[in-house]
Formats: sequence, C-alpha cells, structure tokens
Amino acid sequence: MTFRELARQERTLLNRALDRWGAFDALKEKAFLTDGKHVCLVSQELAQVAMKLQPDECGLAIGELGKQFSPTLAGAGLFSRLSGGGRYYISVGDGAEQLVLYGRDVMGDSITNAAPDLDENEPVIITNRAGEAIGIGRTRFAGKSLLQKGRITVTTLVDAGSYLRDEDAEGRTKLARKPGSSRSGHS
Repeated sequence: MTFRELARQERTLLNRALDRWGAFDALKEKAFLTDGKHVCLVSQELAQVAMKLQPDECGLAIGELGKQFSPTLAGAGLFSRLSGGGRYYISVGDGAEQLVLYGRDVMGDSITNAAPDLDENEPVIITNRAGEAIGIGRTRFAGKSLLQKGRITVTTLVDAGSYLRDEDAEGRTKLARKPGSSRSGHS
C-alpha cells in the first residue's frame, strides 16, 4: 500500500461523512491518510513518517472511500464516542445487543431510540444503551415504521462480535492443523 494525503474531493467526501456522523467538529483539524480505498486517522507526526516509510498499516482505519464514505466498526466506535449519538444512530435494548453481537438483524420492537425522520435504506450506527457502537446497519423502513413489532427493520451489516467469531474460528483452524497433534490422544 502507498499512503498519501487525501485529495480535495476525497477530503470533501470524508468531511460530509464526519458531519453526518456528528464527528466533524472534533476531527476537522486532524490528519488522515489513504491508500486510495482505506482512510486512516493519524497524528501529524505519524502522517509525515508514514508517507516517507510507507508501512503496511498506520493509524486507525476509520472507513473506506467509494461513492460514499463507509465507516469501519472502529470508525463507528470513534464517531459514537465523539458525537454522543444523533440522527444516524439507533439504540437497542440489552437483549437485542446480544443478538446484534451474534450478527443478527434488529427487530423494530427492540429499538429504544431512533430519529423519527430516518429514511429507508439509510446507513446507521447501532449502539447499546450505553451509547457504545456495536454494529453498523441499514434501515429497511422509514420513520416510525422502524419501530414495528415483530419485524426486522434494520439489517446488521457489520457487528462487533464478528471479530470474536473470526478469532475463535481461526484458533480452531490452527488447533486442528497443529503439527504433531493427535485428535484421538494416541501417538
């Protein structure tokens, strides 16, 4: 990867997204680098060093550039902490929090807080009652229809539990392939 500063158009796209997620004021003076797809939040000092040394990774990967800026879960967590919520955030109850962490979609009756003017097909950050980002989703319905009982109203696209599931699966794969190990216990 070759890291560089964001081009003017890329920075404009990022600034619009930061404003959408309520983090613009907190991050407007910060340095960001990109490899053309991933956007990383870095200190000014790290930006200088990274552009010279071109490491494989640097900073906090907060999202990806495309037609729109798509936040990573790490970016969603940062935006959630900086903004304290907003229009494009939905909160879920404790039971739904566990389900989201298992990768499940959100039922309307488990939403405890959502902006009434959300549109259908809007990207949202899913938070728990404490305001911590636990996932990123997309609305299936608009406005008060998001709160329908017995219906899935938000599709979970990314969840915080996927990291743990991926680590667990990777660990099981390594254990199964460990040279010299015997599943039957006989050598």
